[in-house]
Amino acid sequence: MVEVSKDGAKRILLVEDDPTISDLLAYNLRRAGYEVIQEHNGRAGLETALRQDVDLVLMDLMLPGLDGMTASREIIRRKPTLPIIMVTARGERETMLEGFGLGADDYVTKPFDLELLLARIQARLRRSAAGIPLISDSEGPRLLGTGHLVLDRDARAIRTPHGEAALNPKEYELLELLLSRPGHLFSREEIVERVWHHRYLPTSRSLDVHVRRLRSKLEQVRADASLQTVRGVGYRLEPFEQGRGSGTTSPGASASSADATSSAGATSSAGSA
Repeated sequence: MVEVSKDGAKRILLVEDDPTISDLLAYNLRRAGYEVIQEHNGRAGLETALRQDVDLVLMDLMLPGLDGMTASREIIRRKPTLPIIMVTARGERETMLEGFGLGADDYVTKPFDLELLLARIQARLRRSAAGIPLISDSEGPRLLGTGHLVLDRDARAIRTPHGEAALNPKEYELLELLLSRPGHLFSREEIVERVWHHRYLPTSRSLDVHVRRLRSKLEQVRADASLQTVRGVGYRLEPFEQGRGSGTTSPGASASSADATSSAGATSSAGSA
């Protein structure tokens, strides 16, 4: 059992329509020291998440009234810093990609390992206790950028003279980290720790998904910087004036081949970053 302090207990909203699963999860969460609010349909879960002060949402996807994906999308739109871990019996790749794409923090499939789920919750809530700063909480100018690429911290969008694109919460934190040191190579481990706030898992999909989506948006607005993959190491944002990379740097590897290798090598996992 993963124990947390009873002092200042975090409050978890559990949205699960199966009463047996809901009560079992709630019992174990309370044993671990969390306060738990239980809801049994998507509409009630959404209203509680928006109305009450909760620290994390455990959201089933197959819910009556309003499906969990739709409820999560609305929560992320209105409370972008509230972490959501999706819990579902569905394990299809497309479902996970959709959840990551809208900004969910993690994804677990039923049946799941209770100890692992509790560890993920604790890691997601711990954040600064391990000395990992929240990028989105950093002080600084409201506009950040390189060349003609601008990240608007208030609008959570990127702008260039050629257009604008909105970012989901994880795309925003990822780009903010990369823009903090243009040209610097960030390892996968560091990115996952600083953006997802828990330990790097080699089989994670979430980082790969968000890199592809962010790269597409940078290309959409014709940014004068490329999000480059250094295969087996990590990523960097390279301003074009420092070197017009094709998007991937590795000896003898093209951008397309490296991305294909990365995609083929990344496997779906309940322990997504």
